[in-house]
Parts: sequence; C-alpha cells; structure tokens
Amino acid sequence: MLISEMAVENYASFKSSGTMKFGPGINFIVGQNNTGKSALLRSLRPTFDQNPHRNDLVFRSSELPRSAQSGVVVFSGLELMRSWRRHNFVIGVMVARGDQNFPRELGNFILGDVCSMEFERADAFKVKNQPQQIVERPTWAKFRPALEGPVFAGWDSIGNDIGTIAANCWADTVFFFDAQRYNVGRCEIAMQEKLQSDAANLPAVLMRLQGNQGDLFKSLTQHMRDIFPSVKNLSVSSPNSSIECEILVWPVIERRHKEIATTLNESGTGLSQVLAILTVAMTMEHAVILIDEISSFLHPAAAKALVRILESHYPQHQYMISTHSPEVISACTPATVHLVTKSDFTSSVVPLDVANLEDLRALTGELGVSMTDVFASDRIIWVEGPTEEAAFPYIFEQTRDDSSAEQREKSPQFTAIVATGDFAAKRTRPELVFDIYNKLTNAVAALAGAATFAFDTEELNAQQKADLQRQAKGRLLFLPRRLFECYLIHPGAIVTVINAHLEEKHVTVAKVEAFLQAKGGMSKYKAQTAWKGDWRDENWLKCVDAAVLLKDLFSEVSEARLAYSKRTLSFAIVKEILATDPGFAKELIQFVKELVTLSRK
Repeated sequence: MLISEMAVENYASFKSSGTMKFGPGINFIVGQNNTGKSALLRSLRPTFDQNPHRNDLVFRSSELPRSAQSGVVVFSGLELMRSWRRHNFVIGVMVARGDQNFPRELGNFILGDVCSMEFERADAFKVKNQPQQIVERPTWAKFRPALEGPVFAGWDSIGNDIGTIAANCWADTVFFFDAQRYNVGRCEIAMQEKLQSDAANLPAVLMRLQGNQGDLFKSLTQHMRDIFPSVKNLSVSSPNSSIECEILVWPVIERRHKEIATTLNESGTGLSQVLAILTVAMTMEHAVILIDEISSFLHPAAAKALVRILESHYPQHQYMISTHSPEVISACTPATVHLVTKSDFTSSVVPLDVANLEDLRALTGELGVSMTDVFASDRIIWVEGPTEEAAFPYIFEQTRDDSSAEQREKSPQFTAIVATGDFAAKRTRPELVFDIYNKLTNAVAALAGAATFAFDTEELNAQQKADLQRQAKGRLLFLPRRLFECYLIHPGAIVTVINAHLEEKHVTVAKVEAFLQAKGGMSKYKAQTAWKGDWRDENWLKCVDAAVLLKDLFSEVSEARLAYSKRTLSFAIVKEILATDPGFAKELIQFVKELVTLSRK
C-alpha cells in the first residue's frame, strides 16, 4: 500500500490543505509547534474522524461544514488478496445465464489485477481500475468490474465488496505512533502475533520473535543499542504470572542477573515508541508508518539514528514523519518534505524542494537550526558536508560486521562540518580545523577531545597533511582520493541515476564511458599527468577533480537536461553502487571502517 496523494478540506486548522504528493520511502511534514502537522497525520489513520475547521466567523456546531479527505492510494493485488483471505470474506458473484459454477480462480485473477484506488472519505470511495465501473456510496464504495463474457456479470455482495477489503487492508497496513508515552511493556502472552496499531501486544509479539526468529530479535537489539547508548540488551520473559509477559531493558550485554534489568514501562520516554516502530518495520512486509513529532519523544541524535536505520535497512515501507526539528531531515534523503505554517486560524501546506537553496532557507528560517549534534554522542565524526553526513553512516550500516565486538558498539554520529555542497571557495584547512575545534570547545569542552575528523585530500601535500594531523591530535583521516566524488565514477550507477531523473531514458553506459575516454585527460580535471587513456586507472581516479568532471559529464550526456548536484545525486550514486557493485567501493568502505575504529580510541 502506498499513499501517493492526499488532501483535507474543512479539517482541524485546514480550510483546504491542497493536494499533497507523497513518495515511497521517507516523507517529512515539518513546521513549528501547533501548526497542524499532527492533524494531517491523524487524518490518515484507518478511521477518519470528523474535526470541522473553525474560525472567528464560523464556529458554531450547527454551521460547521463536514470534514472530508481525498487522495490516491495504491494497493497491490496481492495485498488485497491477502486481506480478503485473512478476514475470511465471501464475495458474492453475479453470473449470467444461470451458471452457478463460477471458477474461484477467475475471482482471484480479477481481485489481484486491481492497481490503485481513489478515495474520498466522508463522501465516497472511488475505485480506479482498468476496465472498471464505479459505484459510489458513503465511506467505502462497491466495485463492479465489467468483464466481457457470458459467465461473469459482476460482484454483488453487501459488506464484503472490494471497498470493505480495501478498508481492512488499510487498517492492517497503517500504523500511527504519536508523541505520548506508551505503556506497552506488559501484556497477556496469548495476544495475537501481528502487532496491533496501538502496540498493546508488543511484548507478546517480541516474545515470539525472540523464540522463533532469534537472529531478527538480535538485529532489533542492535538497532536499539545504536539509537540509545544506555540500552545494551533486551529480553522478554514471563514474570510471576504465567499468563503475562513483559519486556526487560538491560544496561549490560550479559543477561545474568534479572534484578539489574528495568521493565520497559519503567524505562525512559521514547524507548517503547522506537521499539514498536522497529518491530513494525522488521516484521511487516509492506506498511505505512506514521510517526508524529519524532523529536518530541527522541533526542535529536536518537531521532537521526532511527531515521537512518529505517532508510538503510527497511526501505520497503512508506514513512510519514512530522517534526519541528530540522536536524532529523539531514539524516536521510527524503522523498518529500512539506512545510506546514499557520496564520491566525488557518494552516497551509507548502511542498519544499530540498535540493533548492531558497527552500532550505525557508525551512531553516521557519524552524531554526541548532548545533545539538555536539551533544548527540560520545563519538562524533565530523565530515566534509551533508553528502558525506548521509553517505558515511549509510555505508557503515550496509557493510557492518556481525562480530561480537561490532554488536557491542554503538555507531558513531556523523555530522557535517559545513552545510554546503560546494567546497571550492572554502577557507583554508587549518582555519577550518581550528574553527570546528573552537565550536566544539565552546559548546561542550568534554566532547572536544573525542571528536574525529574526515577531510578530502584535494591538493594537500604530505607535509601539510602531517601538520593538520598533528593539530588534530591524531584524530584526523584524509580520504585516499582527492574528493569524495572520485568514488562515484561508476558508469552503470551514473546512468541509472541520470535516467531516473529524465523522462526520456536514453543515456547509456557506452555514452558515459565515451565521455570519460575522450575527456579524462583534459587539464581542467587536474589529472592529465596521471591519465593513461583508461578511466579505470587507480592513479587517475586518485587525483582527478571528479567534482568538475561529473558536472561536465552530467551536462553533456543528459544534453543539459540534468545538472550534477552533489547534495541530491551523489548519495543516490553511492546507494546504487553498494546495491549493484559493492566491490567498486571497497576502498571507500574501508575508509569509513577506519574512521569508526579511530572514533573508538
């Protein structure tokens, strides 16, 4: 299930939200407190509650117009089929010529062929399909596909029609997590296996996970360690009563003495929400996960760690996250970002292009940005910019060792030194190093000595690098190649990313390779002495000015239809390389591992 469009009318503080478009992956709804973010997420719960919009002219109950919601939801035929069978629905079939032997396989085929549905809550539910006939009724409508042939004439069943199946599929798939404290640490063992939307049966679900899928439970525990430094282990057991089970949080790895563990209900705010969110992400095949005000129940560092884990490990779900904290957005590559503002009685929604500088300025101006990352972790790795801030933890998560030592360690916090995508006009390196040390020292002196740095090599010679490493007290590594972009010269990955952004997908690997072969030795790319006529040559890759090269490459092979942007496209190339040819990034992967190791010293 995927919610691709949504709009509300006369709902809460919204007279009209306008059409909001969402994509797969992570979608953010941002804005200051009390602007209407939570109302938008609540409207997507399976039950649409009436909450008419009020203002200083229209506020009496008798005068308030009804709330309505419209949008487009995409279901797979398999999802609908499973919901049909899960709820034991019986769909009646109208047959022509008195033929009562309607084959069940034909019904399965028809239901499995459904693609997407348009919905209007409080007014009607419309089904969009090919071929189709639409019959509307309040809340959920009936579906009557018109199929040619003498046997099948249509569906005819009150209550068990396609709309009812879709409604139940929605209820099975959408999970809403609000900012309130969850007391879900204990429940009856016999409760159902699938996590309920309110997470009331979380202990029972995790007890089965612990017993039947031990490796998955182990991964869940590791995620909790990465998000919460104080959490070292988890367990689920039956307390005094044999009919109940409870979740225990351990401050140490070894689970020897139960007395030192704390029940989940007695643990810090946020642990239960995160545990429930991760359980959904890890146990559901496809889900829509709504997380309201993530920064209200999580420290900024914990919120960023959670978002990174969801994006890296469980991208099959659709996430809609509301927040008033801009730091969370920098932790991933969001599909969409919508800014919610409020003036007097009325809220409005503006879609933001996160790659556009003006939109980013509007976002940071509305929310305000702070250096809370300084307090985020006992291990901070300062990297060149936002691309490395997103890519390095993703690389670490994707290539993480499953050793006992690795399991015990919390992943470090990667934070950008300067929030820019172009470092050509940046100040000299020594000034930058001292500036960051000063910021760290002024913010919290205890963390200054624990900071680790990662810089591009660029044109620094051996003596300059040695001087900087001495000034950084040995807590500095230089990228083996000139720039981060030097690891992105992978024709296959570049073609995939370019074609994903163009309507006419005619860029080929041969075209990219031809550009590299013809232009690789040009002086403007600063590697003419290393050029031997082969773009695969390690010496050339080590010193080429790949940022300039990629800018020219994207412009030429796309025929000026797509400009190279480090902030928006580099991370996409990295993800494609790791997914299709991880061996190509072996040196970069090793560099990230060495950074993590250095941060532990």
